[in-house]
Amino acid sequence: MKFYHGTSKENWELIQKEGILFGRLLVDNKLISRCTYLATDIEEARYYGEVVLEIEYDPYKNKKLNNYCDDCWQCRVYEPIELSNVKVIEINESKK
Repeated sequence: MKFYHGTSKENWELIQKEGILFGRLLVDNKLISRCTYLATDIEEARYYGEVVLEIEYDPYKNKKLNNYCDDCWQCRVYEPIELSNVKVIEINESKK
């Protein structure tokens, strides 16, 4: 299935450096948890950053690793997503 993820240019550079898409929740510079939010609608992803990624992800493959349900507008994925399943589809230079 196709999903979308919005991020900043800085975070996109970190994602590429790490070699996977796997979000980070930091509190006081400490890593608390990892998950990635995926939107079902490109407009929703645009809200979260100037770089919009298209993600190929099968939410039915292992339901224990995501919270997807039919008719959801987004889901959380609790596993790393290989960059081979990620494509940059938009970089909005005017968005800050």
